[in-house]
Amino acid sequence: MGFIEGDYNNLKDAYFPQAFSHFSYERSSGNFMVVDLQGVLTVKDNGSTVYELTDPVIHQHEPNNSKKKWNFGRTDRGTDGMKAFFETHVCNDACRLLGLSEVDPEDV
Repeated sequence: MGFIEGDYNNLKDAYFPQAFSHFSYERSSGNFMVVDLQGVLTVKDNGSTVYELTDPVIHQHEPNNSKKKWNFGRTDRGTDGMKAFFETHVCNDACRLLGLSEVDPEDV
């Protein structure tokens, strides 16, 4: 994955948590997704901004209703959770910057 050409002057910090969830799905080939990202955006002394995220939820894809290989707790909604994310997610400039593809919830 390389740099994606475009005008990203209007890129907002608020775009990145959703883009990270989308990225986690795509990077894991649809096997996992990190969602429900909460936290604070901190401005460091050098002027850089950093998200400090807490309480992530991991959804694991269940192929053909098979048993899950790992247990991520009661908040892991599996494939249903992934579909729910993509039913409301609208790709933003951060998704485009990362070169992420649009995902149809029916294809999850």
